[in-house]
Amino acid sequence: MRTWKITAALVLAAAAVAAGLPAQAGELGALGFGTQVPVRVTTGMYAAPGLSTPRVGTAQVGDNVAAVCRQQDSNGQLMVLGIDRTGRTGSQWSNTAGFIWPFDLDNVPTSLLTCTAFRSYPTLRDTGLYSAPGLSTPRPGTVWAGERFFAICKIPDSNGRRMVLGVAESGRAGVQFANTAGYVWDDDINKSEFGTDSLSDCGVS
Repeated sequence: MRTWKITAALVLAAAAVAAGLPAQAGELGALGFGTQVPVRVTTGMYAAPGLSTPRVGTAQVGDNVAAVCRQQDSNGQLMVLGIDRTGRTGSQWSNTAGFIWPFDLDNVPTSLLTCTAFRSYPTLRDTGLYSAPGLSTPRPGTVWAGERFFAICKIPDSNGRRMVLGVAESGRAGVQFANTAGYVWDDDINKSEFGTDSLSDCGVS
């Protein structure tokens, strides 16, 4: 069984967050933000850390999946937030994001930051969290006005509108799990203190 290790990279990243600096994780390459990981067995992608949370997609063997961060579920098991850049006509949008059981992936970096280690932004209004870049894609959750949204990377939708992938910290009993992931429309993010131009690009399909 694989074991997760706390590395020096995580310690340094935590120090950066404590100092109010933007934390970065993964690597930026030709495929975009994150680290490409092979899918060992076809597996579910979930809206929040936990196999009982809503399922937003499927990562199939051979898909181009990037691991971008990690988060514990309610049982203390780490799950990986991945971007599946491979779409399937009529069934799944490209760049669908969701949490994946790490034992269904190979070569997951032990140096992934937690998803809540990234810079947080408040939202200007209640806004949707979408499973892929686009306001017509499935909506697994909401970021409520003024609550913290941890922004990971940015990507344009098919109409050229900027969407930002991140994690909504707050849950709602009976409504939404804490740390639900999704894409938020950039215009709904409060950028009075920090803009989103400096965010890494999520990648390409």
